[in-house]
Amino acid sequence: MSTFNSAAIEEFNGGVWVFCEQRQGVMMPTSFELISEGRKLADELGVDLCGLLLGGEGIEAAARELGGYGADKVIVCEHPLLGVYNTDAYTKVICDVIEELKPEAFLIGATNIGRDLAPRCAARLHTG
Repeated sequence: MSTFNSAAIEEFNGGVWVFCEQRQGVMMPTSFELISEGRKLADELGVDLCGLLLGGEGIEAAARELGGYGADKVIVCEHPLLGVYNTDAYTKVICDVIEELKPEAFLIGATNIGRDLAPRCAARLHTG
């Protein structure tokens, strides 16, 4: 049984995170827009800005672009099953990483994928 408690807000001090969406290994423009906005929020809060990138083999090359847009660090989750968007797989990986590292805020763009993914993650994590 998990000991994750989303109500223990004092534990969530892992900075501001942005879900960096890619399709076929190419970063989506929304990712860069969110990194830029996330940078403003992170600076306001005095914390690091982190991009979270999921993808298949070779996705690390796409992660290098994010630093130029203001990300302090990028967490890359690389696996062949993450190469193409899959709701269940992406939700599981994102929730596991959030439960472990506990960011203060997690931003997801309002793309087709984001509108599918965000409510699922929010429901599993018992948060907005």
